Amino acid sequence: MALAPVAWLWAELGRASTGVWLAKTVRRELVRLRSFVGDGEGVAERRLAERLKRRLDRQRSPVQDLAAWLIRRGLPQNNGCWSDLCDDGIRIDSGGTCPSCDCLIGDRRGLRQIVATEVAAQHPHVTAGEWRGVYEEALRAKVEYQSAMDVVRRERAAERQVAFYAAVEERKAQLAEEKARRAARPCEDCGRAEAAGLCPVCSLHRSTKALVDQAVDIAVAVRADVDNPQAVATLTAQITEDTWAFIRGAGAADDADDPVCRAFAEKDLAQKVLEQRRQRALERLRESGPAEMEAAHIRRTTLHGMFPTQKNRERAEKAAGKARERVAQDLLREFLGDLARARAAAVPRERPPAWSERCLDLAGRPLDEDTVGVGAGVGRA
Repeated sequence: MALAPVAWLWAELGRASTGVWLAKTVRRELVRLRSFVGDGEGVAERRLAERLKRRLDRQRSPVQDLAAWLIRRGLPQNNGCWSDLCDDGIRIDSGGTCPSCDCLIGDRRGLRQIVATEVAAQHPHVTAGEWRGVYEEALRAKVEYQSAMDVVRRERAAERQVAFYAAVEERKAQLAEEKARRAARPCEDCGRAEAAGLCPVCSLHRSTKALVDQAVDIAVAVRADVDNPQAVATLTAQITEDTWAFIRGAGAADDADDPVCRAFAEKDLAQKVLEQRRQRALERLRESGPAEMEAAHIRRTTLHGMFPTQKNRERAEKAAGKARERVAQDLLREFLGDLARARAAAVPRERPPAWSERCLDLAGRPLDEDTVGVGAGVGRA
C-alpha cells in the first residue's frame, strides 16, 4: 500500500538485494511515521503513499533509477517550515494543510505588499514599464536584509546554545567534583574514611536513636508527672536504658557478623517497639475519661431522634469508636507537647548580662561635641 505509486517502477530494479535493501529503508520510514500518526491500521502507509504520489506529480522527467529517487527525493521528509509534522506543506498527523506554512506564505505576501507600498511612495512618477524593475530590486534588497538578519539571529542563537552547553558541562564538572569531595569525607561519628560524611552503620544508628527517642517519649508522656522535672528526668533515663538494653540485646542475639546487618536489625526492632508503644498508649487513652465522655456524647447525638434499631445502634457505636480514637490521638499529642515543654523549661538558661555590664565599654569613652549634640537633640525630642 505504501509503495503503490511506484509499484510499476519496482519491477525495473536490477537485483533482488537492492529490493530487499529498499524494503528495509521503507520499513524504517514507516516506523518513523508511526511515531507521528500512531499505530492506526494503514495510516502511516497511507501518508507515505501520499508523499510518493506528490513527489512523482512534481517530477518533470521520468524516474530512471528508482532506488536513487527514493533515497534522495521520495522517502525523505521535506519540512516546509519549523514544524516536525510538516511534509511538503501537509500535516503528517492530520493530512491537512500545515498552518505554519500558511503563516509563512502570509508573511511573504505581506512583505510583497509592504515593498509595493514603499516603492509607490518613494517613486510616484515611475512609469509602468520601469515600476516592475524597481519593485523587484526593492524586494530583493528587503529579502537580502531579512536573510542577513536571520543569519545574525541564528549565529547569536548558536552562540547562546554553545554558551549554555558550556555552562552545563561546567556545572556537571562542579557537581562531579563536589560529589567526589563529599564521598571522600570521613564519617562524622566513627571516622571511617571515604564514607561521604556518614557511613551506613552510623546512619542506621542515627535512625535507630531517633526511633528510640520517640518510643521513650511516648512511654514517659503517658506515665510521668510533667510538673516534676526531676521525676521526668529519672523516668526518661530509666526507660531509655531499658529500651536500648532490649534492642541491643535482641540485635546481639541474632549473631549477625556484618555490622550493617546488625544495625539494620536494631533499627527494624526499634521501629517495632515504637509502633507497639504507640498502640499501647492509644489503647490506654481510648479507655480514659475524656474519650469515654466524648464517645457517650457522640452515641447520644447519633441516636437522637432515631428509632433504637440494631442498625442505628451499630451506626452509633461506629461513630463513638471514631470519636474515642480521635480523642486518644489528641490526648497523645497533648501529652507529648507537655513533655517537650517541661523538658525545655528544665534546661538552665544563662542570665543575660545587665545593661551596666553591656555598656561598660561605652561608659569609659569621652563625650565629644558630636556626641553631646546628638544626646541633647535626643533629650529635646
